Amino acid sequence: MLRSGGASDSLTLSGGASTCQARPDGRGSEAVLGTSEQHKPSTADTPLRSDAQRNKDEILAAAVRAFTKDPKASLEGIAKAAGVGIGTLYRHFPTREALVEAAWRNEVEKLCELAPGLLAKHPPDLALARFLDRLIDDLLTKHGMLEAMRAVVAAGPTRLNPSLAMFAAAIAPIIEAGKTDGVLRDDVTVDDFMAIKAAITLARPENTRRLAALLVDGLRHGARVRKPRVEPSSGRKAARRTR
Repeated sequence: MLRSGGASDSLTLSGGASTCQARPDGRGSEAVLGTSEQHKPSTADTPLRSDAQRNKDEILAAAVRAFTKDPKASLEGIAKAAGVGIGTLYRHFPTREALVEAAWRNEVEKLCELAPGLLAKHPPDLALARFLDRLIDDLLTKHGMLEAMRAVVAAGPTRLNPSLAMFAAAIAPIIEAGKTDGVLRDDVTVDDFMAIKAAITLARPENTRRLAALLVDGLRHGARVRKPRVEPSSGRKAARRTR
């Protein structure tokens, strides 16, 4: 399902002051799709009236459902499913690309908001594995949404940067806790995790969970230390070869 190449290989499934907000330096995204730019305030960041916010939320929810089923879903159908007119949809999202990107980022936020709870409940290395499990759940069940976002990124790769930055900001505390607790290698970086994420999106669906487990094991403390191979001893001296 998730096997296409190019800049969109980094796809992974905005909001208030949560751990999912983009870091100004965009740390962690360089290994996947360049450097994330700081999210600049726009009219989309202006607080909406309660009814307008409700309409926007309904449109985003309807968009995720529609694009999950069909990456080419019509905007008219999404507006109808959200219970609003097409004009209301366009007021919030002037273009199809803007709607796809917003719906995608909404899903990213839901995912990365799980990170603090996972870290509070599990040791850091296990929290990392559980986070990947939830990511894989989204990738396997929202293939159409993934394809819709890939089409948007193909036309403008920087559209993905805010989502990558949110992802990096959410996972950074888990990695730091893992290094502090000694359960992750002391040289692990957010970039390493982003590379793992990219590899998982390229894997065949039936291989994603095994690949994730193998890659997380590679991040664990001592993973790079190879034990010396012990040759079996026969208890006899090797016979000298004679010519």
